[in-house]
Amino acid sequence: MRHQALPSIDEQWPPRRLTVIYDDHCELCVRCSTWLSHQLTQVEMRFLPSSDPQVYDLYGDLPWYRIELMVVTDTGVAWVGSSAFIMCLWATVRYNRTSYRLSGPSLAPVAERFFHTVSSNRSVVSGMLKPTRCTAGSCSHQPAEPLPPPVGATRS
Repeated sequence: MRHQALPSIDEQWPPRRLTVIYDDHCELCVRCSTWLSHQLTQVEMRFLPSSDPQVYDLYGDLPWYRIELMVVTDTGVAWVGSSAFIMCLWATVRYNRTSYRLSGPSLAPVAERFFHTVSSNRSVVSGMLKPTRCTAGSCSHQPAEPLPPPVGATRS
């Protein structure tokens, strides 16, 4: 699959909203979507699990439906795989500049290989992760143990 660069301004850019369609049966995908949902973004973000019937109604005609990560703009422009990953980074305030570097000619092949490697092994990675499924409509994740301070540092 070839990488699609970020669109030009004449293609209704920037979008007002991105819809991220992720595999809710994959623990890695669930965690990544949760992480992304907590990032400061420059556009509205909507997250839909691929098993949601609404996803089929809205995007079931796209050839990548339920195969890869998909990101769709409010105007119907869609990205899949590594391009969708880069669009997720583009949406964040913190990683926006990184998305432009990763979509450039020198790093796009690296980003594509990275995403393909992770995506191809997501069931293995997911198997190593403790499930964090939500119950009763809300998620409460146990905070990780705090790291000890670096040598010579003091806690405030």
